[in-house]
Amino acid sequence: MKNLFKNLIALSLVLILVMQAEAERLKGVALTSGDVIGVLAPASYADDEDFIGSIELLKEHGYKVKLGKSAHAQYEHFAGTDRKRAEDINNFFADDEVKAILCVRGGYGSARVLERLDYKMIAKHPKPLIGFSDVTALHIALGEKAGLVTIHGPMLVSFVSKRFDSEYSRRNFFDGLRNYKAIGEVVMPEGRKLETVIPGKAEGFITGGNLTVLTSLVGTPYELNGKGCLLLLEEIGESPYRIDRMLNQLYQNGLLSRVNGIILGDFKGCDGGGNDPDKIDDFSLEQVLRHYARLSRKPVIKNMPSGHGNYNLFLPFGVHAVMNADGKGSASLVIDEAALAER
Repeated sequence: MKNLFKNLIALSLVLILVMQAEAERLKGVALTSGDVIGVLAPASYADDEDFIGSIELLKEHGYKVKLGKSAHAQYEHFAGTDRKRAEDINNFFADDEVKAILCVRGGYGSARVLERLDYKMIAKHPKPLIGFSDVTALHIALGEKAGLVTIHGPMLVSFVSKRFDSEYSRRNFFDGLRNYKAIGEVVMPEGRKLETVIPGKAEGFITGGNLTVLTSLVGTPYELNGKGCLLLLEEIGESPYRIDRMLNQLYQNGLLSRVNGIILGDFKGCDGGGNDPDKIDDFSLEQVLRHYARLSRKPVIKNMPSGHGNYNLFLPFGVHAVMNADGKGSASLVIDEAALAER
């Protein structure tokens, strides 16, 4: 009987810790002029000329830049070996001079370093890691394993890429780095608005990212639990049937049911066009997204300026937000918790 009582106490303590972990994420501090931004490449490599102009832009805004070894490295498709890329991440988190970590680009490879990261150490040195696309793997792992707030947003090469609207994305990025207050209602680019797919109101931590990467983490130790969260999804260059296949997996593994609401970002080039020899055009992208929106039985909104489109919002993962999808078609997202702490 005593052992049973002890086990119940231990279980209760575990549940309390889990609830606390879900209730609050660890945050870095808002940046000020003169702070150091660490730049590293966790996935594919980039030539120096692809980002040298962006480094100058960071300096023009008053920041110092520290380059990781991976920023200049190449190992086949990757920016150095898995070990080197993981060491860069661990070293930059351990380095208290570095106040934020900005990824050079995505591509592929972030998931390969996850088992090499020191999550206990990282949790002791919280700071915003910024990126999107393949960096989704880091967002999810750092959130799940270290309880960290991270930023889904532009990467270093984004600022010199013709794909992105420079004014909107840059303004959100640099304002976000210095902001230690709640963002409030997300301000949309001119001519674009959030729309309702499935009406309703939902709240929770924002999380998610690239659909392909989220699906690739299913069944691994780094799989997104997502319970009670607002799930952001975005993608690029996948035919509707492939989007269907991935969303079906997330539906069958329970993620679409565990979250409180779904936020659809950009699905650039996912309308069935392109040169995919195996493309199946039975359904449009819109039909596929609406099908799984209905299956989720959760509020769903679309047109969030996040992902591979012309705009890329500074969107914090791991902070509380409220989404409202009304029955008349309009929608809003209010981020009512700060992503960065005041110094």
